[in-house]
Amino acid sequence: MEQSQQQTLQNLGFEIANKAIEIAQLRAQLSAVQSENEQLKSRIDELSKGESNDGTN
Repeated sequence: MEQSQQQTLQNLGFEIANKAIEIAQLRAQLSAVQSENEQLKSRIDELSKGESNDGTN
């Protein structure tokens, strides 16, 4: 294999590795946002129940 082909393959390998890292980071962010979303949903449910039980509605 000639030098330029080896360099191209190496560059592609680095690009793939960088994309894999980026995907892992995005998955971690997504997981954190989903967790926060669930916490907020629970909090909204708690507040909604409180409103309907306090006699103001």
